[in-house]
Amino acid sequence: MKCISCGGEVGLTDKTCPFCGRVLNETAGYRRDLKKYRQESTKAKESLKKTITENVSMVISALVMILLIVALGIALYVEDNAYHFHEDKLRRESVKNYEEYSVQIRQYLDAGDYTGFVAFKEAHNIAEFQEPYDDLCLLWEVAKEYSNMVLKVESAVVFGPEASRYDPEGNVRDCRMAIYDFYREYEYNLSEIEEDPYRDYIHDMKDKADILLRVYLGMDDAVREEYLAGSVNEQEAYLEGVILDE
Repeated sequence: MKCISCGGEVGLTDKTCPFCGRVLNETAGYRRDLKKYRQESTKAKESLKKTITENVSMVISALVMILLIVALGIALYVEDNAYHFHEDKLRRESVKNYEEYSVQIRQYLDAGDYTGFVAFKEAHNIAEFQEPYDDLCLLWEVAKEYSNMVLKVESAVVFGPEASRYDPEGNVRDCRMAIYDFYREYEYNLSEIEEDPYRDYIHDMKDKADILLRVYLGMDDAVREEYLAGSVNEQEAYLEGVILDE
């Protein structure tokens, strides 16, 4: 605004004109308003400060509660995914240690310890469907069924009709399915097996499976072929006769 005396520019809250020195009565209202606003602002700040001071313990408790909830959420997430984190770590390590692991795998295979190979592969979470282990894919599929068959047959024969840990009839069913799964896997992939770099080991598994059935279940070549060609009921009846002495 302008001073009505000299025409100089003056501020809304100036008390006198800085050019002519005249008392600016026309700015008195602005000065009162400014004083009022400053007083109210001071009161608001003091009130806010008092409120914060009085409730600081509540604010801290709320913050602590929020932090605890966040920490609990993180802990639950980590716990729920701990298995996956561990499996991912093992898989990365298996790739990193490919040369070393490949040597150990070959040692299991050369020793004819296919159940050992399966255990080693699972313990290190080796991904047979990805490089650099993708050449193990078919070997793994057959070895997995072979290992399961060895476990089920030996378990059924050891526990037999006096089984207390497992249901005897359940043992028979598990045994039949494990035998079926292995021989089905082998026969189904026979053409691919002939082209596989590990074909000699896969054929050796088959030979060992034949021996297993002959030693534990009394199946010579002819009986085994007849057994595999039989129905589910016929297969279970045969196994019950051997395992349960029925």
